[in-house]
Amino acid sequence: MLRKLAALEARQRALVAYGLAWVLVAKVSLAVRGPLPRRQRALDRLAACLPAPPRCTRAEAAWAITAAARRVPGTRCLEWALALRGLFAQARIASQLRIGVTTDGPGAIRAHAWIEADGETWSWGDTDGYSVLRPHASRT
Repeated sequence: MLRKLAALEARQRALVAYGLAWVLVAKVSLAVRGPLPRRQRALDRLAACLPAPPRCTRAEAAWAITAAARRVPGTRCLEWALALRGLFAQARIASQLRIGVTTDGPGAIRAHAWIEADGETWSWGDTDGYSVLRPHASRT
């Protein structure tokens, strides 16, 4: 793993470091009690305070988050999506968190989280067949 990291360009290594930081922040955020919209706002405030990451495309940001998330045990789609949304926000790329549900047989529901940005879908898994939950108006 270290050889792969060393073989990357300096900008790519920096993006992976940002990705790892956002994955860990997302995991901590989900460990804290409270509604998801409140956590998203906290992550948005954090991203606004941080310096911009190295210039990157949305695809490069998703690559960096995925490379980091694969190396953090127990990372799930919601953590991945929150991390990508955080990196996008830090890079000043507007995006929306989407959470969808689908049935997985009688009485079984499955959920998945992903990001939409500029008409594109960024997901750590397939989004086909999921019905997007619409957010309720939140209280601050």
